[in-house]
Amino acid sequence: MKVSIRPAVTADRHEIAAASRDTWEEHRTRQPYAFPENGWEMLLKRDHAHAFLSGEGYPIGESGNLFVAEADGVIVGYVLLSWHLRDDAPDAHNGSIVDIWVDPKWRKKGVGHNLVSFAKEMAETANWDNLYAQVWAGAPSSDLFETAGFAPAHVTWRYGPDRPAALIEPRAKKNNLADAAWKWAVAIVLIGLFITIMTQA
Repeated sequence: MKVSIRPAVTADRHEIAAASRDTWEEHRTRQPYAFPENGWEMLLKRDHAHAFLSGEGYPIGESGNLFVAEADGVIVGYVLLSWHLRDDAPDAHNGSIVDIWVDPKWRKKGVGHNLVSFAKEMAETANWDNLYAQVWAGAPSSDLFETAGFAPAHVTWRYGPDRPAALIEPRAKKNNLADAAWKWAVAIVLIGLFITIMTQA
């Protein structure tokens, strides 16, 4: 059965998000303490959502950096590349494979290899000096990247395999009241000076 790769469209979002979430949970099963319980919601969910937004933040129907592998109209895999690949993003020297997934029923059938080859072609087209991919210990994608010509660039060691990762807290919104107050004060002084000058003339 032929597998083709195409840009992801809005109708694919739910299925892709569910697969990404399942992959996160697989990682947590292999390394239960290394991955925050809410990590997917705070990190990858955002990256997947941004794949369907323009540079100005408007919804778009077809992604410029998320691509699906499809067989007979069924999604069997996807690859999410860094957003610098998109036409509306500034040029970048490096890119990364942010997220990759292949349906377990389709693994070892060349789908992952096709997705990585597609990512390499996109990196060449974007003239990236480097294409990075992060692989967690025990993930099945290790062999995939090695056979695709990737080489380890660095190793990250995590201390305390039984130390649970903390939940990721949302960033607190900055209070800009103080910032606005001094701007209003300067504006009032300038208006006062202008009025004084105009009445003296």
